[in-house]
Amino acid sequence: MPLLCAGGLVVEADLIVFDKDGVLLDFHRLWAPITTARAAACAPPEQVPGLQALLTRILPGASRDEALAAAAAFLAPGCSLAQVRSGFETADRLVDRAAHTHPLPGVVAAVGRLRAAGFRLAIATTDQTAGAAHFLRVAGLAGQFGPVVGVDRVAASKPAPDMVALCCAEAGVDPARAVVVGDLDLDLQMGRAAGVAAVIGVLSGVGDAASLGPLADALVASVADLRAG
Repeated sequence: MPLLCAGGLVVEADLIVFDKDGVLLDFHRLWAPITTARAAACAPPEQVPGLQALLTRILPGASRDEALAAAAAFLAPGCSLAQVRSGFETADRLVDRAAHTHPLPGVVAAVGRLRAAGFRLAIATTDQTAGAAHFLRVAGLAGQFGPVVGVDRVAASKPAPDMVALCCAEAGVDPARAVVVGDLDLDLQMGRAAGVAAVIGVLSGVGDAASLGPLADALVASVADLRAG
């Protein structure tokens, strides 16, 4: 039975559930151009800076629907939710996701090591499932992960346990034999709510030691620091 080592933590686990953005994927290189394009497509010129700042602030942990609702509220009453949705769709078509999709340093090698050690791997993300699948293809990681659960596949987003519960059900693993790895408090709260064996915070994304430390069983700089024992 494989052991996962993270800092001073050593835990028995069969499944590792990763958040995507800021954990496996370079968050800023992908989402900065998408956020810029969405703001420009939705808002009149005088409101673009404010909308861009809002979307940047809420993006970590926010689903697409939550971002749409926030943008519509910011632009109300002059812009409807339907108009914002149309703007998002236009912007997303214009941004070449593949050109801005980059795995964080050491991620590909770490995934290979963990798989070779016998861990099953899954993704739980507030992005759409298709966005996570696209990342895996572009990063050369297709086939390395089992369950891939985006926010579109569950009734409740993070910090609810739904994503982890679905990952575990599809992998055939008891949550008590799973570990959650994330860069946001929402990720770690999700893992706790699902009853996993441990939650590990990584500092390669948006969260910092002050926000993650009180919630995490271990903190590491990046996924590259995870080891099989």
